[in-house]
Amino acid sequence: MNILQRLKLRLGLQVCLGERTREGWSGALPFYAFKCPVHGLVENYPSGWAEILRCPLCIEAEKLRHGESRPP
Repeated sequence: MNILQRLKLRLGLQVCLGERTREGWSGALPFYAFKCPVHGLVENYPSGWAEILRCPLCIEAEKLRHGESRPP
């Protein structure tokens, strides 16, 4: 990350890291680095109709609280 991107993160803004794909996806999505109030610096892609950035660690913790298991 360059100095401008680091400054944006310190100010609580999100920084685009570029597009990535994952197994099973039909195309690429933009990934962002951002600061989670609980877990600190994380990265994820916007999800849902509103394209909200959510901490992947918080999502996993929420799934565990509700008894959902991770896929193998």
